[in-house]
Amino acid sequence: MKRHFLLFHAVVLLNLLPACSVFCAEAMHFSCSAQVAEAFGKPLMQSFIETSGITVNTHISSSNLAISRLLNGFSEIAGSARALNVHEIESGLIEIPICRDPMAIIVHRDCPASSLTGDQVRRIFNGEVENWKPICGTEMPITVIVPGKDTAAFENFQRMAMHMNDIRYDYMTWKSTAAVEAVRYLPGAVSFIGHVAAYDQTDIKMLDIDGKAITDVTYPYIQTFSLVTRGKPSPQARAFIDFALSERVTNFIVTHHMFPVID
Repeated sequence: MKRHFLLFHAVVLLNLLPACSVFCAEAMHFSCSAQVAEAFGKPLMQSFIETSGITVNTHISSSNLAISRLLNGFSEIAGSARALNVHEIESGLIEIPICRDPMAIIVHRDCPASSLTGDQVRRIFNGEVENWKPICGTEMPITVIVPGKDTAAFENFQRMAMHMNDIRYDYMTWKSTAAVEAVRYLPGAVSFIGHVAAYDQTDIKMLDIDGKAITDVTYPYIQTFSLVTRGKPSPQARAFIDFALSERVTNFIVTHHMFPVID
């Protein structure tokens, strides 16, 4: 009886092994920037999984960590909100731009400001202006909230808006998209983030900059979101790239006020 029991389990195990091998072969490890993950969201990812049959194991972090995980073999593909540096290119990384996303200056909905000039942005984030009164006439202390220094959001904002000058802040969040949550609860708060992270947030306003709304192609603060591979992509990564460049994703990009890299 015991012998027949062991034989039964051996047959079951052998029948399960091929299925497990196929499943594992169809799994893909994706390291992704929080901004990129927020921009494309769960519905698009679920659509890719359902149409391709590929399981995606996603690790959300900063762009820097996502690229580091790719370099060290923890993933086959990464999603990044910053450009590759020389060392990363020399290490064999290849970036595939997917879209350009406006970086929004965000405030609480009760903030009296509706627009800023580029100079006002710099003066707020360098600590020179600490109250909304000289900006829009209403007495209200400004609370500056920034994403972590290791995030692409911080690096991109410092380059585009601050021209590499120092940023002074009251609070720093560990994840770029967490800045949105912080601004929601502080009426005088201001921060910056890829605009899709604040899209449809009723407690958040996105300010015009130099008279340009985030929907304007000449809006001054624009980030590029890319997929990154190390050398030739795996079949699973190739399928993911093709999906990201598909008409469906392009339509999503346009309807969410991002800009396709290729029209």
